[in-house]
Amino acid sequence: MATLITRLSKNSAKTEGKPRVLTLAALIFVPLIVVGTLMWGLWNPTDRLNTVTAAIVNNDEPVTINGQLTPLGRLLTAGLVDGADGASNYNWVITNEAGAKEGLRSGDYVAVVTIPKNFSEVATSSFSDAANPEQAIIDVTSSDKTRLVDDALTTAITSTAVTLLNQQLSASYIENVLIGFSTLSESLGEAASGAQELSSGIASLADGANQLSVGANQLSNGMWTLQAQAAAIPGSAQQIADGLAGLSATCSQVVVAPAQAQFCGGLAGLTAGTSGLAGGLSSLSGGITELAAGSTGIATGVEGIASGTTAVAGGAAGLATGLDTAVANIPVYTEAESKKLSEVVTAPVALKDAGTLTFGANSTPLYVVLSLWIGALAIFVGLRTLPQRLLESTRSSLSLATRSFVVPAIVGIIQGAAVATVIAVANGYGLGEWASVTSIAALIGIAFTATNQALNAILGGFGRMVSLAVAVLILVTGVISTVPELLDTLLSFTPANDAVTALQAVINSGDVSGFASAVTSLVLWSLGGVLFTALAISRKRHVSITTLSKETQPV
Repeated sequence: MATLITRLSKNSAKTEGKPRVLTLAALIFVPLIVVGTLMWGLWNPTDRLNTVTAAIVNNDEPVTINGQLTPLGRLLTAGLVDGADGASNYNWVITNEAGAKEGLRSGDYVAVVTIPKNFSEVATSSFSDAANPEQAIIDVTSSDKTRLVDDALTTAITSTAVTLLNQQLSASYIENVLIGFSTLSESLGEAASGAQELSSGIASLADGANQLSVGANQLSNGMWTLQAQAAAIPGSAQQIADGLAGLSATCSQVVVAPAQAQFCGGLAGLTAGTSGLAGGLSSLSGGITELAAGSTGIATGVEGIASGTTAVAGGAAGLATGLDTAVANIPVYTEAESKKLSEVVTAPVALKDAGTLTFGANSTPLYVVLSLWIGALAIFVGLRTLPQRLLESTRSSLSLATRSFVVPAIVGIIQGAAVATVIAVANGYGLGEWASVTSIAALIGIAFTATNQALNAILGGFGRMVSLAVAVLILVTGVISTVPELLDTLLSFTPANDAVTALQAVINSGDVSGFASAVTSLVLWSLGGVLFTALAISRKRHVSITTLSKETQPV
């Protein structure tokens, strides 16, 4: 009996060593499986953007600019939803903050774009207060369950919409600047008109001054004439005196009554004197007339000066007003203000943390799961899948499967701890975070090892091909959310899907209920792998009657 078991064991070993047709076929098709899966999942991902859902939270309050309502939040939302030039785009959903938070947590939304309350006010700050412009910032939050390049794709789509809005705002600003130039031109034109009025007023003032000069000359001539006429008054007075003297001499020679002689003499003299006085007064009247004429010229000249002065004042006021308006329309900035204004005007809107493409924390589950799956695949390239003498052993198939799993499981645990340590160092985890990730990575290593052992035990070499296909599937589905839904469905039938969920929950403090479900599933995969390996051992330990009869025949 012992000899028979030994022969069967040797034949079993020989049979396991011979390549099967199915295995050879699988080896031939390995490159085709890999390239086909990669191309199917990753070829032209932008053609399937509409299969990915993202959300918009628009908290913006519109502002009024130059009497026109400006709802920039709505414009940006429309730009995101409509896309650029009809290009493929996400399936955008407009929601509130609570709905967005829940969608990110569940993974229903790959990202959420949040437009702040003061978005329109800040984005147009260069229009209202060019000395203190600000840049409006919108926030893009990715789900913890996003894949390798989802963040980059979201940033690209959002940046396109932001760029279009920036172009519109910059064009509006430049338009306002050009309108300001027109206003400045009008103000300078008014200043020029004022200068012309000032020139005319100065000319009128000069004419008035000339008239004043003529009037002054006339006054001077009249005064000289008055002087000449006034000089004759003393002569007339002397004549009166001489006449009175002669009358007095005549009266002394005439024999008349004394009273009559005195009267006649006096009358002949208020007559001679009066004639002389009348002539003097006539001359005085002529001088006064000339003086009056000169005064009229002075008045006319003074009136011309007043008119010219008024015109000069009006022209000066117009010139001052025009220049004040022109100065008010010419902005003056410091060097720092000019630099800031130029930056804001060219890009009034920006993304928070834009351009930080790291493939970091959100991609960590992909790195861990892919590396541990390939590690589990490699374990059974170096180690035996089944015990070497399973036909000779008296132990149960379950016991043999468990014993054969111990060493690979230890290797899987070590692999998980090593990968977790690398991830912890790269992401700067603390001791507590490292311990959490290590414990989950170790469990994943056990589950992956058990699954790969079962595949190899049941399918032999073809099981390794299946495992390789799963590795490619993990890679493809972990790169971008636009992969065909069938690939995601296929991945859900592997422990890799639960491994990603568990890691996301630990790394990003995600859904606790999802974490518990994923850990339970990984434990079941581990136990199931051992059980299926035991079934494979049990099958190999059953020998048909034909085989037994051949082995018992004499050599």
